[in-house]
Amino acid sequence: MATVAETKEIFNQKGLKLQIDVQDDFEIVSIDPVERYTYPGGGIHYLFKITYIDEKGNELYDLYPCDGKIIRREPLFKLKEESAKLSRLEPLPFRDRLEFDNEEEVIAFLEEAIKHLLIDKGYEQMEKDGCDLYFEKNKRGYFINLTQRCNKDAINRANEIIKLRGEYGSGHDYGLVVPALQDFLGITLLAQENWYREHGEYLSAHRVTVMAVNNFDPNLIFPFTIYPREREMARYLVHTGPQWSILRNKYLSSKKKISVT
Repeated sequence: MATVAETKEIFNQKGLKLQIDVQDDFEIVSIDPVERYTYPGGGIHYLFKITYIDEKGNELYDLYPCDGKIIRREPLFKLKEESAKLSRLEPLPFRDRLEFDNEEEVIAFLEEAIKHLLIDKGYEQMEKDGCDLYFEKNKRGYFINLTQRCNKDAINRANEIIKLRGEYGSGHDYGLVVPALQDFLGITLLAQENWYREHGEYLSAHRVTVMAVNNFDPNLIFPFTIYPREREMARYLVHTGPQWSILRNKYLSSKKKISVT
């Protein structure tokens, strides 16, 4: 994750002044645009909802203005171009359906996807008790658990990871990996999103990153809580996060068409 100071510098390089009055060493969790206005002559105004972690580890948010002038006619974030540069390995094959034949196939799919991503980011898979998967990069570990559904079982699996954080400390990263869409497993999208809202603050406070793998594209993994501290993984998730709404809207649209017919 970038600090407040680093985030300000990124915006400055784009000709924008981000007016955020919190400590420069606080870490930014997310930046979501609320308003955007453009003015004659190239001036531009944003209002961002910015979520950050304070010195006590609390996840807080507020609204902050940003003003300036876009010098180059380029978007601030070029998702497609940047995402294409994020992968070094050959991409995993796409799937042509939402469902899986059984729960074992779901877990195998999640394992293949997160393993491919972490190896692509320079991690090496190693053995470690207490979690489903463990990887290391420059002596920094990544502890991972896998689960099919966002329900009580998922929070139990997350608590296993939190227990490991208590044992190994904050110098490592911790994650819980789930399918992006779980209707076929009996968890509606509404129930899934309610689970994120109910447990997101708790998991972020314990630095557990919930990552959801696109059912159709295992190369696309979305974050739903705090970003990991490791730079390459955080950068990847910053770019994939906004793409969740695209999958979500397409899925809801397809369900409406089915219900109409």
